[in-house]
Amino acid sequence: MEIDFIRKIIKCIEEASHNHDYDYFCVSRDIFQARLDSFIVHTNKYFESAVIGEIGNNTFDHNWDFAEDEMRGTYFNSEYDGYVVLADFGKGIKNSLSRVRLLDSDLDAVKMAFTERVSGRAPEQRGNGLKFVCDSVKDKKWELYFQSGNGCCIIKDGNIRFETVNFSFAGCLAVLKF
Repeated sequence: MEIDFIRKIIKCIEEASHNHDYDYFCVSRDIFQARLDSFIVHTNKYFESAVIGEIGNNTFDHNWDFAEDEMRGTYFNSEYDGYVVLADFGKGIKNSLSRVRLLDSDLDAVKMAFTERVSGRAPEQRGNGLKFVCDSVKDKKWELYFQSGNGCCIIKDGNIRFETVNFSFAGCLAVLKF
């Protein structure tokens, strides 16, 4: 995915947040689950919905504070130019995982979240969700762009790479292509 496309998506998310667009923001887990169920009914994409659900539910599992002046909850758009877009303005992966590990950068946090069994909800024995997402996207040869802060995980054609971008996103952004 091109960076200009990602910036366009971010602009749409920010506009939806500032306009309090409840058509896209799910302010509770129940609303997110209902929209995910609707996605399944309309597409019959059960496995894909498990990946979407894992990412979207992280908003409610790991965030109590959200960026000031932004909407709470998960942005969920399953029809953005053929992509599924999920985002939140929560505390982000680095802040979440910093409760259990010392991290130097957003990139280190994103790498850890996608490759190690670790959870910001320690001592709970969790931390496999984004590894499930990673393995599923690689195995199915889907496409994922995931950003938290300025750290990114990009999976395409079964290959994964991590990089730092020159702009930051407060919280988490995921763009999926099935």
